[in-house]
Amino acid sequence: MLLPTMKCNTMWLVLSVMLLPMLLQTAEAATYECKNENHRDENYCVFRNVVYDGRNAIELKAPSSKEMHVAFLDSKLKHIPNELLTAFPEMRVLDVVNCNLTSVVIPNKLERLFASDNLISKVIVHQSPATTNMKELMLDSNRLVDISNITRHLKNLEILNLSGNEELAKAKAIDLGNFAGMVNLRSLALARIGAYYVDNDRGVKFPELVWLDLSNNDLITSNLAVKVFATMPKLETLQLAHNKITSLDAMELTRNNQLKTIYLEGNDFSCSFQTLLVKHLEASNVKLEVQRKNAECLQGYMKQNDMCCRTSLLDTITVPTENSNVNSPSNEESNGESTPTTTIKSTVGTTNVRTSTTHTPSAGIAKGEDRSDASSDASILILGNSLTTCLALAIAKLILF
Repeated sequence: MLLPTMKCNTMWLVLSVMLLPMLLQTAEAATYECKNENHRDENYCVFRNVVYDGRNAIELKAPSSKEMHVAFLDSKLKHIPNELLTAFPEMRVLDVVNCNLTSVVIPNKLERLFASDNLISKVIVHQSPATTNMKELMLDSNRLVDISNITRHLKNLEILNLSGNEELAKAKAIDLGNFAGMVNLRSLALARIGAYYVDNDRGVKFPELVWLDLSNNDLITSNLAVKVFATMPKLETLQLAHNKITSLDAMELTRNNQLKTIYLEGNDFSCSFQTLLVKHLEASNVKLEVQRKNAECLQGYMKQNDMCCRTSLLDTITVPTENSNVNSPSNEESNGESTPTTTIKSTVGTTNVRTSTTHTPSAGIAKGEDRSDASSDASILILGNSLTTCLALAIAKLILF
């Protein structure tokens, strides 16, 4: 009589072991429902406080499966849940800014993705170059190292923001050739990616690009050939602020495009060069935009045109050469024959026209003070003679008394 009872108990035990994980999973699954809200000046279905670490079960609900704009606010997601792609098959726009993501998926019908301020190192693309719908991709401030999956498949992108991916510049270079075939790009942001160089050796064309941001890198003059911008005939806004540029071929820069606005603050221009550069930009109807007009200048720099520039005797003392009567700006000005175009060509367009001798600024020069050529030297000489005279008189009085 005990045998059937034992068999029954054994069967219940086996069933319990098999069903327990399913029961626990069902019990632990959290349900989140989005609500229609105004977000980014559009109607989004917004999820709030969603927590997903890739292991816990979640259920995502929406008022309708036809919702096209979805956002996650105040949420923590390790990656995009499969439940999201199932619940929103018609999704066109996804906002997952600052959600702690380590990877992100771009589904077939998605057109815009906002995924800034995450930890993304991997982008999974479900679109092909022939059928891609993506127009806008915001991946700034992530941990991307390789973007080939983006540039290879998302050929119709119009807006691409990759700023703040500090390991993105391979060999510390921005190779514009990596964006070959992305002929619809209108806006490209490559700020804060640790770049020392900008290359376009393949001459890749950007026929629709109007806005380019290369600010907050480590670009220097010798590693920034202005010719790289010649393949951007519609370029209107160029951001080069906060680099280490000391000179710029302004003539070449404004020749081959429709440049309207440029950002140059935070570089290392000498004050004399900056003056000529600003004059040329004004003559070319290019607006010099300065974002931090109240920024304090470091010692040895002064504020000019709302930007800090380097003060140095290099800018004011010129060593005469055999051809000094031809190229010297001071001689041209004294003869009254100089023109703005000639001056820009000889000074802004080329960095090694004048032969100059660098002198260490005198310790008596106050921060931000600029000296003129002969008058400054004469003033120092007179001051020196006066101090010597006063010292002699003081010694004489001490001896007499």
